[in-house]
Amino acid sequence: MKYTRIVGLMFLLGIVALESCRNKVYPAPLGLGDELTFDTHREVEVGWEGDDGAVLSGTLFLPKDRGIYAAIIWHFGSNKWTRSPFDNSAANRWLNQGIAVLTYDKRGVGRSQGECCPFADEGYFPLLGGDVLSGVRLISQHPEIDATKVGAFGFSQGGWVLPVAAAESDGDIAFTIIGSGPTVTLGEELLYSALTGENECQLSGRSLEEIAQILEDDGPSLFDPLPYLQQMGNPGLWIYGENDLSVPIPQSTAILEELINEGRKPFSYIVIPDANHGWVVDGGICASGGDIVDMLPQIFAWIDEQIQ
Repeated sequence: MKYTRIVGLMFLLGIVALESCRNKVYPAPLGLGDELTFDTHREVEVGWEGDDGAVLSGTLFLPKDRGIYAAIIWHFGSNKWTRSPFDNSAANRWLNQGIAVLTYDKRGVGRSQGECCPFADEGYFPLLGGDVLSGVRLISQHPEIDATKVGAFGFSQGGWVLPVAAAESDGDIAFTIIGSGPTVTLGEELLYSALTGENECQLSGRSLEEIAQILEDDGPSLFDPLPYLQQMGNPGLWIYGENDLSVPIPQSTAILEELINEGRKPFSYIVIPDANHGWVVDGGICASGGDIVDMLPQIFAWIDEQIQ
């Protein structure tokens, strides 16, 4: 997927990118590190092993005052994302809600080992899902984290990653929030992006009806999140932009509707009118432009309903 169009959203949600793809850095110390105290918050450096033995490195942000808190782990996009610093991120807004935040360097980037971004590999998304789940289980051991109230937030590619983590969590992930994340297969999303012109940042001129028919004729291919979505038992919230040119929204929401009708009532979704993949209204195809729709108040209200 192309992510130049969500530059503004990166600052809203707290994302920083690096250029390195494969990372052979010296392993970060495993477990919960020493705590650093700042005027606005506290930070704990953390490290954990992925399913293949690669060591992931991140930072746990905690509110300034000691207490017992819910928590969330952030996972963002298909590019080479590093952990978000406290400055220029939305971490303070989460902490003000009494929610600790774990942000980490994606495998193969920053201080995390492994290989970044071989998204066509069959085992890549299950591997990333394992990274998320292991991070959740680590911070759940912190004495100020309520292990029954730890969730995950994923953007875009997170639509394939978080269902893996949640399905295999055995209850360790209390809720999931997915922004602009596909429920269709990888092959369908790649084809949709090509058909809309999103890949070239130029509208193709094809109608949505024509694109939908081509997608239906071509059918599912490559990684399929549906088996994991079917196994998820925790509440899930999906948030889409109506004018997304990267993810086929009608097809993705149709899958969610089917799952909801099957009895998965903890699933729900929101479609933001006139917004694009990055929740930007009146933005260009691949540029951030326009105005970012601030969904955090609705997200916080939804989380409160799940963890009361």
